[in-house]
Amino acid sequence: MAEPDLILHDARVVTLDPARPRVEALSVRDGRIAAVGASAELLRGRGRATRIVDAGGQTVTPGIFDAHPHMDREGLKRRGGIAIRGLDSVAGIVEIVREAASRTPAGEWIVTMPMELAPEHGMPRYVSRPDQLAEGRLPDRRDLDAAAPDHPVLIRSIWGWWGVPPFPSVANSAALALAGIDRDTGAPHGTEIERDGAGEPTGVMRETNRAPILEYTLFGRLPRFTFEDRLIAARTAPRLYNAAGTTAGFEGHGLTPAIVESYRRADQAGDLTVRLAATLSVPSAALDDRGVGDYLRTWADRIAAPGERCGNLATDGICLDFGDPEIARIIGAGYPYEQWAGHFYQSVAFDRLVEIATLAAGLGIRLACIAYDIEALLRAFEAVDARIPIAEKRWVIMHLTRATDDQLRRIGALGAMVTVTPNFMYHATTRLGLAELGADGTPIRRLLDAGIPVALSSDNVPVSMFWAMWSALTRYAADLDVRLGESFLAREEALELIARTGHRLTWDEDRRGTIAPGMDADFVVLDRDPLSCPEDDIRETRAVRTFLAGNQVYSAAAT
Repeated sequence: MAEPDLILHDARVVTLDPARPRVEALSVRDGRIAAVGASAELLRGRGRATRIVDAGGQTVTPGIFDAHPHMDREGLKRRGGIAIRGLDSVAGIVEIVREAASRTPAGEWIVTMPMELAPEHGMPRYVSRPDQLAEGRLPDRRDLDAAAPDHPVLIRSIWGWWGVPPFPSVANSAALALAGIDRDTGAPHGTEIERDGAGEPTGVMRETNRAPILEYTLFGRLPRFTFEDRLIAARTAPRLYNAAGTTAGFEGHGLTPAIVESYRRADQAGDLTVRLAATLSVPSAALDDRGVGDYLRTWADRIAAPGERCGNLATDGICLDFGDPEIARIIGAGYPYEQWAGHFYQSVAFDRLVEIATLAAGLGIRLACIAYDIEALLRAFEAVDARIPIAEKRWVIMHLTRATDDQLRRIGALGAMVTVTPNFMYHATTRLGLAELGADGTPIRRLLDAGIPVALSSDNVPVSMFWAMWSALTRYAADLDVRLGESFLAREEALELIARTGHRLTWDEDRRGTIAPGMDADFVVLDRDPLSCPEDDIRETRAVRTFLAGNQVYSAAAT
């Protein structure tokens, strides 16, 4: 027998393989698990070229799967402007702007990232209220004018699902003038222009839109993200997810062609160290029905299930969404620009969604949709299924937060998969109505009991799927300081939901998700055992080493 390329020993290996759930060691050959067993047994098979890794008794699990990572967005944060991170005062924020002005040529834009407080247990926290800053107010144009009198300045607002509305942005006088904002300027959809006692703009703008529109409207002259920014994001973000133990993901919310291309190039350069499958975003707000049809036919060969696979990148299916028609109109006018999103904003009317989805089904293309209105979505899926059966096509319902028993039965009959973002219970309880649902919200246990395949996701807030595991188990709502009922999940079930079941989304359940002979050698060495550590420590779990196809793609010691 050929010698292994790698042996990892002296570990507590949680295989998620019912045939052999716990072992001490594993070996790898040609990117796959060659054997599992006792350390002494596997070490006897080492060869002269075998790499030996002593895990020192640490816990090893299969690589982690994120069913909704928005990985490109995490990378884009490093390209979105000057960081304002860990600051809780107007004075500190203004000093960042002053420093930026000292090294920026006069007249050039100074754009910052959103105002961000220090994270809490790894969860990002953004400023949305004046009382979060020491002065009890937000910075305004006069603060920024004093710091950067020779530059237009904008403090960006957040992407809407990163925090709690309203989402503030702040401009100085030069930026307001360039944008044409004065005492008579009307506020765009879902926004407020704050004014002083004399009716003049203070520079503070607040937005409630989940997809920000100020950069499509009043601040259309702001420097935009470029393809180079997208490419750098695609090349840097995977390591950030590897550091959380993530080795695979499914971008069900869709990617634009530019983002797909950036990942393709990242993969060619060896930087796509997460196995990524993505649906294609459909520019339904920018194209008429004929244009959408042409768009789908053009991509059909690459996205028909199970999709095109090239290296660590796969394209499979499309994403459609309901949404706000006015936001869709505004953002659609800026096509093909995608700002923070990575996907095209959509608001597809019910009948149109059925027609587009039916066309997709006829082309062999599966559909992924967000479940903000689960009843309307199920009726749409059923309307398509009546024309073209979809039961074996693994259509996807994303971000499910509520469902009746009858709706669960119908999901099962359609053969659909479901993704759930447990962290919504922590940071979006009020705005999603989860408090009123209580134990019936985010129904992971009921989905499992109904036999529906479920995978958990981060939605990029934060990137760690161990946060999602912790949220699924505790069901803790931070804004209410309560638990939304019991999870009735065992820890190993929750681990399976972040490491094993997601691979059904990418048709890979027979080759990934367990540590067993013949499976791909994607695994992670953790700094604690999430199955036995104190419950609140689960969300603190970090990768010590992360392996993809037997190759180490992350080491905490090297960072």
